[in-house]
Amino acid sequence: MAFVERADARIYWDSLGKGEPVVLIMGLGCSSAMWFRIAPKLARTHRVILLDNRGSGRTQVRHSLVHRVPTMAADVAAVLDAAGEASAHVIGFSMGGMIAQQFAIDFPKRLRSLSLLGTHPGGTWAIQASSRVRQLLFEKATMSAEESLRRMRPHTYGLHTPDALFEEDALVRLANQPSARDYQAQLYGLIYWAAYPHLPDITTQTLVIHGLQDALIPPENGRLIASRLPNATLVEMAEASHWLMTDCNADCLQALRQHLEKNQA
Repeated sequence: MAFVERADARIYWDSLGKGEPVVLIMGLGCSSAMWFRIAPKLARTHRVILLDNRGSGRTQVRHSLVHRVPTMAADVAAVLDAAGEASAHVIGFSMGGMIAQQFAIDFPKRLRSLSLLGTHPGGTWAIQASSRVRQLLFEKATMSAEESLRRMRPHTYGLHTPDALFEEDALVRLANQPSARDYQAQLYGLIYWAAYPHLPDITTQTLVIHGLQDALIPPENGRLIASRLPNATLVEMAEASHWLMTDCNADCLQALRQHLEKNQA
């Protein structure tokens, strides 16, 4: 457990395992603890580096109303510096996938491979969720933490995902819940962000994984990203929604492991 001191923030990070470095970047309103279904298993063969984005977990930010994606991508680079790694495989989920895209644009020489899970390319090019789901994203800041998770469940978990798995995720999220202000600061940081025009410039081997039941970030986004990247492999999971690491954990891990093995130094 360690912290990176930046001008306006204290970024929490940690690592586990040994081997080629892999950075995991989590999504909106979630701390790095939500990689609990992925990180320990990847750490059997890799050095897994975790960080809490601005507005999440143990990271502390001073006087910021908006957590911007380029700033969070620079936080990832700072964590790599602190970890003593010149480059890494980068895996991003949801908002973390947006940060990962920005990292690939801003720090291409520090990227060994890229994996984008349940994310979109930003701006007017992104295929949006229904108006009701988008409204829920903004209403979450005014709900209790437990109510917001249960209201979002039909839009973010697979139809056949057991209640027990959802409850496990919920317990981890409730133990690491951001403040309403920090959640909104992350959400506002996504509004004017876009990587779409720059995707053809990302030549790194990229794995794009998307759940076909995803109602929060519709699966057309995964296809769009993969079509824009010169070296992309698209994997779609019929039984998965947004939280594909929970819905289809074994399939998700298999795809990630194959991608990492294929692109090892």
